[in-house]
Amino acid sequence: MHFVVGGAFQGKRKWVRERYGIGDGVQIVWHDGYQEPYGPPNGVKVAKTVVFEGLEAAIRRLPDTAEWERFFHAWKQWEDEVAGRTVVWVGTDVTQGVVPTDPADRRWRDAVGVCYQRLAAMCCRVDRLWCGLAERLK
Repeated sequence: MHFVVGGAFQGKRKWVRERYGIGDGVQIVWHDGYQEPYGPPNGVKVAKTVVFEGLEAAIRRLPDTAEWERFFHAWKQWEDEVAGRTVVWVGTDVTQGVVPTDPADRRWRDAVGVCYQRLAAMCCRVDRLWCGLAERLK
């Protein structure tokens, strides 16, 4: 699995599209967490690459970190079942280290931080994007 993280509007989507060849006839399923909840890997057979964008927005809808860990493991298992599959997670840095005063926003920020840590530990590659430039962290 591959985790791409960075600030808002820093070029994450464009970088992922270029890196994984979207538009070159590659079989990709793209999930937009800003628009809809993510689903489990059931039924995703033909895709070689699955991209989950808007992870922080999806976590806001479901802030249960234990549930996310199960979800990450299910997609890791899907990726491992067939050689050549890749799952890409794209998440935005939330609040850039500033602690929100609103308790609900603080809980969301904390859930995002925990999920990102667990996801980064599971992924074989982690990149941070800033101003369109990728820095490989893992």
